[in-house]
Amino acid sequence: MSTTANTVRLAGEDLGDHRHVCVLVDGPEEAYPLLMPFVAEGLGEHDRVFQIVDPAVRDAHLARLREGGIDVSAVMASGQLEVRTWAESYLRGGRFDRTTQLAYVKQALLEGRDLGYGRTRYIGSMEWAVDGESASGLLGYESRLNDVVRRRPDIVVCTYDLNRHSARTIADVLGVHPAAIVGGVLRESHGPAAGSPSARDRLVTAASKLFHETGIQATGVDSIIEAAGVAKATFYRHFPSKDDLVVAWLRDPRTRWHDRVRAQVEESQATPDEAIPLFFEAVAEWLENEGYRGCPYLNTAVEITQPTHPALLVVVEYLQEVEDYITGLVKAAGYRNPRMLAIELQTLLAGAISLAVARRSGAYALSAREAAISVLAAAERV
Repeated sequence: MSTTANTVRLAGEDLGDHRHVCVLVDGPEEAYPLLMPFVAEGLGEHDRVFQIVDPAVRDAHLARLREGGIDVSAVMASGQLEVRTWAESYLRGGRFDRTTQLAYVKQALLEGRDLGYGRTRYIGSMEWAVDGESASGLLGYESRLNDVVRRRPDIVVCTYDLNRHSARTIADVLGVHPAAIVGGVLRESHGPAAGSPSARDRLVTAASKLFHETGIQATGVDSIIEAAGVAKATFYRHFPSKDDLVVAWLRDPRTRWHDRVRAQVEESQATPDEAIPLFFEAVAEWLENEGYRGCPYLNTAVEITQPTHPALLVVVEYLQEVEDYITGLVKAAGYRNPRMLAIELQTLLAGAISLAVARRSGAYALSAREAAISVLAAAERV
């Protein structure tokens, strides 16, 4: 069994503590020289390799692994190598669903452990995620992956073809990955392992502080630049407009409060019936820890009234993500009509957050907890 203590290298770079890495390539041919040594190293170290590829190239991909000296038949028979396609993973049912895909990744990592491998190297090619409907929820999924691998030895690598995605999508993707291979060089983005914050990170941090203090509309680009300590050219190199910065802020893992609340519930190992009240308790704790600044997504929805503003799509996706999570909790607890009940509970949650901000007290979230218990007590079980 792999000890998982050895150094892991990708594109010749020591990944250190990084567990979720973005690889930017200029076409699929550039990916092979970067990924083949990573795959071979993993197999040699008795790690499991789980790879997702374009269905059109699966056979050619296996052929290239054989050409690289890998006994494909043997490692696939033992389960050490698994190669699946987009249709079997990201696009099951013909569409991408971030919640379903996150569960898929978790299952793949658990399977590796069950097979006796201490670490799984999960590699996903993301060319399917062209801008549009198929990529809806992509950034939320990538951000959640940080939580999935944070306490695991496993490594998730996501490859993006620069020819298939817009500059805005690539910028957003880089923003939610703690580390990236860009031009064959490891670049750290944010988080505890990132060392000194990058200019992009300083801009998002400054924007977060100012958006909370003075509001999105009242915060000008110049004040953000001054607070971040960067040049104006640096700002526009990272963000073509203030709207792009607002979107990046909303997608930044530090803004996504629900991820931390959800992780707290999951780590408690509560029963399905206990999880819902605990969720409201965790929200009360988050509100207090954040100084009752409120929900950035609800605040943005109130401030921005232009229906075509790109930030509103992020808000809708995020609120839908919260609804989906609560629906899952209700369904796991065995109630009928879980979606309807989840909407009622989310309404209680949104009201509690707004009142907590107005009165600077987490008591409203705890009152919403009691109201949620009453709503569920009156609901029918399956």
